[in-house]
Amino acid sequence: RQLLDTVAKTQPLLTELTDHYQQWQSLQQQLNQLEQTAQDQAARRELLQYQVNELAPLNLSEEYLQQLVQEQHQLAHASQLIATAESALHQLADQEQGAAYTTISHVLNELEQHHEVEPRFNNLIEVLNSTVIQLDEAASDLRHYLDSTDVDPQRLQQVETELGVLHTQARKHHIEIEQLPAHFEQLQQELNALANIETHTEQLQQQLNQQQQICLTLCQQITEQRQLTATPLAEQITQSIQQLAIPTGQIEIIVSPMANNHFNETGADQVQILVKTNPGQAAGELGKVASGGELARISLAIQVVTAGSRSVPTLVFDEVDVGIGGGIAEIVGNHLRKLAISQQVICITHLPQVAAQAHQQLQVSKKNLDNSTHIEITTLNKKQRVEEIARMLGGVTLTEKTRLHAEEMLSQSQS
Repeated sequence: RQLLDTVAKTQPLLTELTDHYQQWQSLQQQLNQLEQTAQDQAARRELLQYQVNELAPLNLSEEYLQQLVQEQHQLAHASQLIATAESALHQLADQEQGAAYTTISHVLNELEQHHEVEPRFNNLIEVLNSTVIQLDEAASDLRHYLDSTDVDPQRLQQVETELGVLHTQARKHHIEIEQLPAHFEQLQQELNALANIETHTEQLQQQLNQQQQICLTLCQQITEQRQLTATPLAEQITQSIQQLAIPTGQIEIIVSPMANNHFNETGADQVQILVKTNPGQAAGELGKVASGGELARISLAIQVVTAGSRSVPTLVFDEVDVGIGGGIAEIVGNHLRKLAISQQVICITHLPQVAAQAHQQLQVSKKNLDNSTHIEITTLNKKQRVEEIARMLGGVTLTEKTRLHAEEMLSQSQS
């Protein structure tokens, strides 16, 4: 997939997709957590809704509740209160001798008869005049109270019935009746908080849908670029591997949708590189169909074809020359040399045709020193390269003709 994306130049779209996909994942996680919370709180919310619906029709203002309790007390003791008011009025303002109003009025009258003789009575007269006025007001209030108050069993029953309902609700919630207003407000706040979870869930779902649509649009654009690139790229690689001793080789690049319309930060595609190395053979995965040498040469072909699109600094090839020789080996060497124009290439080879194409040649050998095996790597100069290539051409015994052949091969490869 990365190979195809490199050639198809999908990286800007993939970068944008990664950003939106991460946002989509974050929203999905938040939504899952919120839905789990809502599910866990479903029973609590149902109970709260029932309790609020039960209390909502009741007048639960603190002021009304206080008035109702006070009215119940007044109605329950109406007879006693009326009797007390009548007694007080009788003692204050009854016309009979001994009533407070009559007594004070009599005292005031006597003092007024002598205040000219005794000026010190004036202060007492003033106080008693004020008292008479206040007693008169008190008597008036008592008369008004008696006129407006009556024993009302029917109203008392209504009030006590309403209070009974409130007491029943208070007991159900394990609180005092005076706590009902605050408790009802608390229930409403908790219910609203749970209702906000549902609202937040809907908002998150909308955001999630928006991000998903953006991701799917980007995935579609990436898919189109991959599909446009896959066939011509496969054809170029096929041509290249057929030049590398796989004459009937064929490469297919398959771009197919992921299962269940799935997508991720790499898009919504499954990308497979399939190879067929022999006639009549079904195309299969690279690692299952190609041998080690074929795999190395196919890899070389891919690297050569995509060299202009890739930015890998160093490539290492091993067994790229297995099972080939002669002209094919020279072609492989030539491919490697071309590839080395844009990046460093390291190739492990036993073929002189490949070694001669290198810009620089290293000899790897084993040495036994003090009963221990050591690996020695030697950078070869031009003369040493001629000797090594001649050895690769002619075996143990080197002839001048072999050396000349090696020198010619090296000269032609480096020109």
